[in-house]
Amino acid sequence: MRTLLAVTFLVSGTFAAAAPVPKEVRCKWEFLEGTTWSGDGVVAPTTYTFEKDGKLTYSYNHETHTLGSWTQDKDKVYWETCGKYCEFDGTIDGGTMTGHAHNQPGGQWDLKIVKVK
Repeated sequence: MRTLLAVTFLVSGTFAAAAPVPKEVRCKWEFLEGTTWSGDGVVAPTTYTFEKDGKLTYSYNHETHTLGSWTQDKDKVYWETCGKYCEFDGTIDGGTMTGHAHNQPGGQWDLKIVKVK
């Protein structure tokens, strides 16, 4: 009888299919590496590219800068530029990132950027 129960359990477990994840349970964020976003900036409208290894490239006023870094923890995003001269803390919801930036002289901004690729 034990053998029959064990075989039944193994066979029924082998053919079980995973149920689809309901939309309301799916993540509202995505992994940033390799993506480009555009929108508000501290100085002017800015394009941000989240490179691999936590490197941030950003462009505004026809100039590109590479002295930035970023980290992500699920929907939470942090980035900094120029050795933390300017820092941003925000969240991702779908294709939109919103948050707050500040710089060393004391400037503060609420930023909204959207994914472009």
